[in-house]
Amino acid sequence: MTAREHAAGASAGGSGDPLRDVLLGFAGQIDQLAALIGGNRPGAGAEQTSRIGELAGELGTLVSELGDLLARILSALIAVLEAVAQMLRSAPAPSTEPAAGFEVIPVRISTP
Repeated sequence: MTAREHAAGASAGGSGDPLRDVLLGFAGQIDQLAALIGGNRPGAGAEQTSRIGELAGELGTLVSELGDLLARILSALIAVLEAVAQMLRSAPAPSTEPAAGFEVIPVRISTP
């Protein structure tokens, strides 16, 4: 017995299992969604199929443009990081000589 025959028998008898009815309804919704996405829904007009095709085309264009933008951003980031690395490599190394010691400063203190 298929699920449809089983569901038909349950609805005809009036004493169907509520969980089974919920699961069958859920499966039916998934089938409708899959048919909508696939475009193979019986009775679907060419207009609906063309709208889905247009939306898919627009989505593809958007993803392509976002990919190009991401590539440009990454290229700019890499260029900045390379410039910083080159600047750090060309900076003079800190001297290892100790800093000059204390200098003696003569101070005169006069008392009145």
